Order: sequence, then structure tokens, then C-alpha cells
Amino acid sequence: MKKAFKITLITCVALFFTGILSVTLVINHYKKQMPDIENLIESYTPSIPTKVYDINGVVIDELYRESRIPAKFDEIPENLKDAFVAIEDRRFYNHYGIDPIGLMRAIVVNIKSRSKSQGASTFTQQLARNAFLNHEKKLSRKIKEAILTIEIEKRYTKNEIFVKYLNEIYFGEGDYGVKSAAKSLFKKDIRYINVSEAAMLAGIPNRPGYYNPRKNLDASLERMRLVLSQMKRYGFISESEYQKAINHKFILEEDVEGKIDPVTTTIVYEREKVNKSLAPSFTDLVLDYLQENFDEELIYNGGLQVFTTLNYNMQKVAQQVFNEYQPIVDNPELEGAMVTINSSNGYVTSIIGGRNFIPGNFNRAISSRRQIGSSFKPFVYLSAIMKGYKENTIIEDSRALYDNGWAPKNVTTTYKNNQTLLEAFNRSANSVAIKLLEDITPKFLNENVKKLDIGMEPTTNLSAALGALTATPLNLSKAFAIFSNGGYIVEPMYVLEVRDKDGNTLIKNTPSVKKVFDTKDIALTTNLLVSSVKYGTSKPATVVTKKGKNIEQGGKTGTTNDSLSVWYAGITPEYVTTVYLGYDDNKEIPRGTGGGLAAPIWKRYYEEIINAGYYSPSKFEFIDSLVASGDLYYQNLDPDNGLLSTKWNARKFLMENHTIEIEQSNKYRKNIAEILYN
Repeated sequence: MKKAFKITLITCVALFFTGILSVTLVINHYKKQMPDIENLIESYTPSIPTKVYDINGVVIDELYRESRIPAKFDEIPENLKDAFVAIEDRRFYNHYGIDPIGLMRAIVVNIKSRSKSQGASTFTQQLARNAFLNHEKKLSRKIKEAILTIEIEKRYTKNEIFVKYLNEIYFGEGDYGVKSAAKSLFKKDIRYINVSEAAMLAGIPNRPGYYNPRKNLDASLERMRLVLSQMKRYGFISESEYQKAINHKFILEEDVEGKIDPVTTTIVYEREKVNKSLAPSFTDLVLDYLQENFDEELIYNGGLQVFTTLNYNMQKVAQQVFNEYQPIVDNPELEGAMVTINSSNGYVTSIIGGRNFIPGNFNRAISSRRQIGSSFKPFVYLSAIMKGYKENTIIEDSRALYDNGWAPKNVTTTYKNNQTLLEAFNRSANSVAIKLLEDITPKFLNENVKKLDIGMEPTTNLSAALGALTATPLNLSKAFAIFSNGGYIVEPMYVLEVRDKDGNTLIKNTPSVKKVFDTKDIALTTNLLVSSVKYGTSKPATVVTKKGKNIEQGGKTGTTNDSLSVWYAGITPEYVTTVYLGYDDNKEIPRGTGGGLAAPIWKRYYEEIINAGYYSPSKFEFIDSLVASGDLYYQNLDPDNGLLSTKWNARKFLMENHTIEIEQSNKYRKNIAEILYN
């Protein structure tokens, strides 16, 4: 008998130690398969959305695939903590991560109900599974979960574990954490939710798809009542508090009629759109930039801070002006774009990719390449000035027939015989632009266009003088920047800096600015643009502030053949803004012109941002410096013959110091233009 007992005892001890050894070996085996546990736990943070800021620090977008707003333990109300403890882990503060009593209780309840009606996972186990593991139903995952659970309990206090759990738990429809759920469902700060709302929130994570009140309010209410009964049972609320909470009403937003008493009724709000940008035309481009430089996990979960060039004050005015422009309102098919860049550094300060633009739409500001019409003429005139033409050079304005039978005509079909370069520009005379290009040669024009670096195809065709080339609104703004800044090519910029969630700089961009044209040549061409606003086809863009003052500005209209596209590219000393309007199917705009249709948007936009105090225009300093040094001079000359004039129709010409005009227009009995022409 003693021998049998001894053998049994030895066997039991051997089995005991064998079991311990086996468990130890299993634990060590799975520990080796896992990342460093200490680093895994210490480095854990819930996913954080990427925030996109404008140039003044305004948050204009948040990029995320899920909504997760971390809450601090102290801001979570006691009623919500109690609700979760009552329904999910009643012995949380008394166990060490794994609750054997809770496990046995759950087994008994599930056997009695013949279903898995009660879970046994503690907060710590759920945190280990949700934050660090997957949801595979495998023994290996259960073992890893147990290992992590014990390690978490060793390294964190109960309150630290609790708040991590509450920030990690899933509520359905992309909402993670109690703070996000309270804001999403009830539009409430988590600190102000009542007992009934707390019970409803605590009931959802068990089956987020089924207990989501938006989708199944009755089931959610039934689950809420179970949570309340558990809270009463375990002494978290009194009988009177229980009765008050049970009688609290919940109503879906779509069913709300009239006023609702928030004390007795809670509205369950519809899900707001994810990635709701304040400037979608712009933030779509920012997202493209981020995707070129970072992986999606970091973009959507890593809490990047993206500082951009956008000025949201100007952007919201641009959006309002564009979307409320009457021709656009009256014509649902009419589309277009508008883009503004800072001419000194290339910062894109506002951008409209189309009417009522939403994320993912076709962005016409950067992708719509259309013929630009007469808005290309300033580059023809610049090339002519570089070849020695002056603003008062006399040009023949007459119709011509070319070898291939091409006989272009002026828009108004009227001709003024001989006239100055400046007046031809004011009138946007097609015949003069063609004659200039014929003289300076398309080859020379192509050399200058190539310097603009806007992707325009070279041409040997004289029709280029009329804007038969194509460009996007952004590229045309980049090209026109040379007339605002004195001859520098600036590369458009969207993103200034990207920092990680801890504020460390990951990317820092600097402006790309390159001098490519002589400032004097640019000044003479810019004066043509200024004159076009004062006297020419660009006059509809004239800005008058609320104080009745004009600003320094220049610009050029553009209208393609058959009015398929209309343009206005305008400059101030600080900015370039290009407006484009047209149909996506490229059909004709009846009676559409750049001056009549596009320029008024430009005018309204600048008047709004100036009157609101968002922008204060200065002067074209590079021109003023050349005038102050004596290199250039302003003279009032006759627009037809280019001679000194005191007549009412005299124009303000900008002349080089060795080409100052001394002849008086009234010296001749007949107009000098007639003499030359005859």
C-alpha cells in the first residue's frame, strides 16, 4: 500500500513539474515569435489622424480611415467607467488580468442559456487582443494574448489599463474609443454624457454592428437596459437613478420634429462624412503629396502634422465667389477652375478645382489642359520687346492672307491700320500678335516659352500667337508670375513642412525661385498688362475697394475660337490668379468671352479679400525701382501714333531712357498714323 502511494505521489509530482516545464516551454516558444514585449507595450499609442494646417495654423482637414480621439482618464465620467465595469469586467480592480471567477461564471451562464451570451475576457485581455494582436480563433493567439495580458498588468496601473482600453474599443462605423463615439453618436463632449447614454455606449462594443443605435435602435435600447440593470445590481446606481435612466428617450436625427428636451431625450445623430475637408480642391493635392512620401499606415494612423501654403481666409472667399457666381448658378453644366499663387515664392494660397468641389473630384485647376486663347499674347509681346520693340512702336493692324489660305481676323473684325504696340495689346488685336510672331519667329518664342517650364509643346505655327497652345490654370498662373515678380520662375508649392506626432520634422520644403528674364523687359510687358486693365479688354477685372480706390493690377483676357474656353489671368504685386470657365465636353459657350465671363470673377474675388482685410496690395516695386533709377520713364503718348500727347485719350507708356519720345502728336496736321499708313 505504501509503495503504491509512493509511486502515485512521485508520478503526480513528476506530472506537475512536467506540466510546469511544458507550460514554460510553450510560453518561451511563443514569446520568441512576438516582437519585444516591453517595446511593444511602451510604444503603443492609439492611431491618430493626420492634421493638415493652413499657413495661419487653421486645421483645414484631418486624414483618417477611422475616427479615434484619445481621452484622458480624468475626463471620462464615473458613470461611463461604472457602466463598462458592470457589463464587461466587474472584477477588474480585483484580478490580475485573467479572471478565473469571471471565466467560470461565464461558462455557467452560457451553458444555462445554451448560447455565448456572456464573454469572459477582461479589459486587459481585450486591450492585448485589440491593440497588439489579431482576432484569429487559434490556440496560439490565445496563448500570446495571455502572455501580453500578464505583461501589461505588470507594467501599468489599473487606471492606465482602463483608459487605454476605453480609447481602443471599437463602436462600429469607424469610431474607436469612447470619446469619438460620444461625439459621433450624440455630438457631446464625453464629460457631459448622462447615465443612459453611458449605458448605451457601454453596450455597443459587445456587437458593434448589431447594437449600433443608428442601425438598430431597439436592440441598442435593449442592451442599454441590461447594462443599467447590472449597474443597479452591483451598486453603481440607485433605484431612483435606474428608473430615471430607463425612462430616458432616444430618437434618431431623421425622426426629430420640433424642439427636443435634452434632459429627457437624446438625439442619435447620423454619421458625419470622414475626411470632411474645408478646402477639398487643395487637400486632395496634399494627400497626393503625402502618398508619394509616406506609407498609408503613417498617413492615416500616425498623427502627422502637415503645414501648408493655403490661406484659408482667401480660400473660403474663393469658394464662395466661384460657387455663387451667377452664370455658374444659372448653368449647371458650366465648369471651371480658379487658382492663386504667391508670385514671390510659389505658395498656392487658394485653389478651386470645379464647382462645389468634393474630395476625389476631377481637379480642373491642375488637370484640365485647354487652349488659352489671347491670355498667351503677353508672352508674344514679351518676346517682341526682347527683340527691341517698344511700347510706342507702330505696328500695322490689317488683315493678311497666308500661303495656306489662313486669314485670321480680329475679334471685332475691325482694323485700325497703324497703331502702337501698347494699344494693339489693349485691343488684343489678333493681326498684330500674328505679325509680331512672324517677325520674331516661332523659334525665338519657343525658347522663351521653354523657360517658363509649364509643359507647353513647341510650335512652328503662327496660330500660337492667338493662344492655340494648351495649359492648365495652375501652369498659366505660374507663367504669369514673372510679370508680378520681375522675371522669376517660381515653382508652385503646397506643403511647407511635415512633422511626426511628436513634432519632429520629417520634410521641410523651401521655395524654388529662379531668375530667367531681364527685369526691364518684364517691366515693359507688365505695363502692357496694367494698361489692359485700365483701357483694354481686361477692364471688367478692375478692382475698386470699399473705400473707392483702385489697386495696382494687370491682366489679360483669353477667349478661344468659338468660345470653347474663356480665361482671365490677373496679377497684383503679390499674387497671380487665373480663372478658367468652360464645358467639360468642350462645347461652345454662347457669347462667352474672357472679359465678359471670367474677369468679373477675378474682380469679385479680389474685392472680397481686400475689403475683408485678408490682403493689402502694394506696388510693383521692380517697376518703381527702374523708374526711380532713370532706366525707365513714364510718358503720356498718343495710343495711335506713339507721340507726346495731352489729349484725353493719351495713354501711360513706359519707355527706356534712350527711347524717350520728344515729338508732339499735334505737330502734324494729319495723324502721324495716317501719314505712315498711306
